[in-house]
Amino acid sequence: MGSQDPLELAIRKISETRNLIQLLITSSESFDYPKAKAAVRDLQCKIVELSRLQNDLKEQCQIPVEVIEFPAFQRD
Repeated sequence: MGSQDPLELAIRKISETRNLIQLLITSSESFDYPKAKAAVRDLQCKIVELSRLQNDLKEQCQIPVEVIEFPAFQRD
């Protein structure tokens, strides 16, 4: 992960997630199901990525800070 600023990293990840959600909504509204399905898959991957990132940041942080828990994604 490197020595990136945690705030900068969080903002970038939130922006990426927002873009995925916008793509999902747009694809659903236009009935582009393959694109919507791909966006859902990407969001599922983002959940796993955010969960890992959260764990990495917790390890670096000396004071435990809980903002939002991102549970590990479990497939049905």
